[in-house]
Amino acid sequence: MDNKALKTDVYTNENVWSDSCEQPIDVEFTLPDYCPDISKIFKCKTATRIASKSLGEKSITVDGSICITLLYCDVNNNLCSYEYQYPFSKVKETETLTSGCNLTAFAKTDYINCRAVSGRKVDIHGAVSIDLRLFCRKSCCIISDIDDRNIEVRRLTAPSTSPMAYNEKYVIVEEEIALSGGAAPIGKIIRYDAYPSVSECKVISDKVMTKGEITVTITYCAENSATPEVVKTLIPFSQIIDMPGVTDTCECETKSSLAFLEVKPKTNSTGECKSFSLNAKLLLCSQAYCVDNVPIISDAFSRKFEADIIKGRVVFTKVCDNVKERFHFKESVNLNESISSILDLWCDIQSKTVKFEDGKMVVSGVILVCIVGVLESGETTFFEKPLDFEYARQLGDVGENSECQPEITVVSCGYTINSPTMLEIRADIALNAAVLEKRGMELVTDLKLNEQKIKPKNNNCSLTVYFVSGNECVWDIARIYNASVDEIIKINNLQDEYVNDGSMLLVPTL
Repeated sequence: MDNKALKTDVYTNENVWSDSCEQPIDVEFTLPDYCPDISKIFKCKTATRIASKSLGEKSITVDGSICITLLYCDVNNNLCSYEYQYPFSKVKETETLTSGCNLTAFAKTDYINCRAVSGRKVDIHGAVSIDLRLFCRKSCCIISDIDDRNIEVRRLTAPSTSPMAYNEKYVIVEEEIALSGGAAPIGKIIRYDAYPSVSECKVISDKVMTKGEITVTITYCAENSATPEVVKTLIPFSQIIDMPGVTDTCECETKSSLAFLEVKPKTNSTGECKSFSLNAKLLLCSQAYCVDNVPIISDAFSRKFEADIIKGRVVFTKVCDNVKERFHFKESVNLNESISSILDLWCDIQSKTVKFEDGKMVVSGVILVCIVGVLESGETTFFEKPLDFEYARQLGDVGENSECQPEITVVSCGYTINSPTMLEIRADIALNAAVLEKRGMELVTDLKLNEQKIKPKNNNCSLTVYFVSGNECVWDIARIYNASVDEIIKINNLQDEYVNDGSMLLVPTL
């Protein structure tokens, strides 16, 4: 009955393929001449960054590098480091066509083992897992209304979020980070980290404007000094991402990640090294969507002809909230050994989980606190302490099928030495997450009338007395007698179609 059915397209992002692959780390290197010999290795720190990805007909190629930072102590008990870039290129067969699909790729270190073969040679083994997902925008046609006075329809609305466009953009960030005027020149860099976070995302016609900042931390030693110092700075960024077809009535979610990062000392025109040169490649992934209430038909019957009602299960996705929050974490750490000072400290997100309960989104996980300190004996040492964190946000009306893939970043961290064996750890954590709720509904997807089979008329009476039993409603009763729901409600002066058990109704019959 295409001429009488009004149809609407419902759009969703459908996962067409997902898998993971492992990138092994097997490397042996010798320290360059400017690095002192190794006395004791403290930490082999890794950061996996995906520089580019591409789609073949039935394959995916991911290129990137694993930045390995070796933190160690030399024979003079000084903190030292060496950075090694381990490039990789991974090809994965998909067994499905990739045309028209978008690709997301996320990497994490599964494990890393490091040993000193000699005072200058290091052997490293480990593995990185890369999670891959192909998705594309697909439509499902549903019946939103039927223009036929002989057909009774049960109309509802379903809250739906329709994906409008997805796009990615790589952004180059180059910045000079200068020391304060009275600071001593830079001797060597011990460690550096940078964490991008999106603070604002606004849709304009055919474009998305994104703003955020990169939190940069550099640990270094000045010339002729073995005591590490720390420089922290914020580098703002803003970018316009092309999103054809979106309007200012749409909303959007943008996530950021580092595809490349390099920090080096920079010498000025007078030969002094009093600034750092930062070179970063930032990946912005933006998803635009529109929120609307879609008219649907949950049930229907013909009062005149025999009909086949065809139903299908359609899953509607609704964005319940778009969270961009920063929350503060504070916890005490027992070191089990007495220290006199801290040389370096940083925090990494080790794991995270999300659950929904009592109208709240609860994000929990583990922060790994890494501490390089000096014992009271004068020996340089290293501690790792996993700490649990939890953040709850009231969302209101969220169901059991809610989900989100939060982006969680430690944007800054600090400490207070409360006693020789006790530290208070403080961290500011950025949370970026779109909360989705998926709801499956049985809908009328088609209705086929058999106009050769007319339903028999009841010529004995024009009204039937009906006594309601149990949880019946007017719709159920109207279907039995091929009657009009509106007429039953009108004749019986009902407020709606739900009636009490034992009530008497007058039902107009054909």
